Amino acid sequence: MKMKFYSIILCLLTSILFGQFQDVIPPKNIKTVQVFNPQTNDNTPVVKLGSSERLIFLFDDISAGYKRYQYSIEHRNADWSESNIFQTEFLNGVNADYARTYKNSFNTYQKYTNYQIQFPNDQMNVKLPGNYVLKVYLENDSNPIFTKRFAVYQPIADVGVMVSRYNNPTVKELNQRLQVQVSSGTQNLTEVPDGARLFLMKNNNWNEGYFINRPSFSRPNQLTYNDTNILFDGGAEYNWFDNKNLEVPSLTTEKTFRKDSVYHTVLRADIPKYNLPYDDYPDINGNFYIRNNRYGNEYAANSEADYSWVYFALDAFEDQNGLYVPYVVGAFNNWEIDENSKLEKDDAGFWVTELFLKQGYYNYQYVVKNTKTGKIDPSYVSGSFWQTENQYQALFYYRPWGQRYDVLMGYGTGNSRR
Repeated sequence: MKMKFYSIILCLLTSILFGQFQDVIPPKNIKTVQVFNPQTNDNTPVVKLGSSERLIFLFDDISAGYKRYQYSIEHRNADWSESNIFQTEFLNGVNADYARTYKNSFNTYQKYTNYQIQFPNDQMNVKLPGNYVLKVYLENDSNPIFTKRFAVYQPIADVGVMVSRYNNPTVKELNQRLQVQVSSGTQNLTEVPDGARLFLMKNNNWNEGYFINRPSFSRPNQLTYNDTNILFDGGAEYNWFDNKNLEVPSLTTEKTFRKDSVYHTVLRADIPKYNLPYDDYPDINGNFYIRNNRYGNEYAANSEADYSWVYFALDAFEDQNGLYVPYVVGAFNNWEIDENSKLEKDDAGFWVTELFLKQGYYNYQYVVKNTKTGKIDPSYVSGSFWQTENQYQALFYYRPWGQRYDVLMGYGTGNSRR
C-alpha cells in the first residue's frame, strides 16, 4: 500500500486548494478559453491600474458561424465574494459591450469562430484596484457562458517574494516555503494590518492559493510575513504534450492520425511518480500555448490551428478500492474537476479520457478526488518535491476603515529557482 506523509499545514492547505469561487464552465461548443497577458507572455491574470498593460481574453465557438457575444465586468471582494459597490463607482464607460474582434477559422477540418476581448479598452475601463470577473454572454441571454477572473493592482506597496526549501527534519521534503515583504514609501503600514490580507497563489491558478491575515512583524513602512507555516506543496513538474504539428508525433505522443476529417492525438501512457526520485525537466507551470506548425512554417494560431481528440492514459494507478478518482487538469480546462476531466478505467487496466483540444503545446497534471471527503490531492499521482520549479504570485489587499471594497495595493512574484 502506498504511504504518504503530510505536515499539519499541508492538510490545512489541501482543504482550501481549488478555492470556493466557482467559475462558470463553458458549454460544449465553447473551446480554448484563454486569458493571455502580453506583458508576461503567459496567463498571468494581473495588470497595473492606469497603465498601458492589457489582458486578452480568447475563446472559440465550434458550432460554426458568427454569433453576437457580449461581455461585462463585475467587481469582487478579495475573497471573490460579491462586492457592495455600484458599477459607476468602479467602471468607466459602458457596462456591457460586444466581442468585436473575431475571425472564422481558415484551412481547418474543424470549423470555428475565434473571438477576442481586450481589456481595458476604449469602451470600458476600471477605476479601482481590486478583483474582477469577466462574464461572457450570448446576446439576449442573461446567463454567462463562461467567466474568467483577473485582478488590477495599484502600486502603492512593493511586494517581494522569496521562495526556499522548507527544512524540517521531522517532515518529508515535500514543501516550498514563502517569505513575503510588503513595503511602501507613501503608506504608513502600521495602520494597515487590521484591514490587510495577503493572498498567495501558485502558477497563476486562483484555485491553488490561500490568505494570510496577519503579518509576522510590522514597522511603519514594512510588513513581514515569514512564519514557518507559509508553505506550499512543491508538487512535480507538469506532464506535457506537443501537437502543434498534427502530422508528426512528438516525444510524448504514441501516434497521430486523421480519421473522418478529424485529427486524433494518442499520448503515451503516463505512470505515477510519487515513489520515484525528482525528475527535472522544463515546463510552463500548467499553462498552454496554441500553435500551428506545419513543415517548419508557423501559421496564425488563433484562426488556423485545428482541433484534435487527445487521448490521455494513466497506467498503474492505485484507486484504493474506489477511494480516489483521477482527473486530468491544467490551465487548458481551468483546473476544473468535472465529468469532462474525469478518468475511467478501461478493459486493459488503464485510466483514460479524451478531450477535444486545439493544437499546440500543453502542460497537464493528474489530481485525485477523495470520494469520502471530497478533497483534491494534486500530489497523489506525481508526488511532491521541494526541488520543483514553481512561480508564485502574492497579492496584498487592504480595506480602509469604513470602506466598502478591498484595495489591491501591491503585487509581486517569486520563483523557486530564483
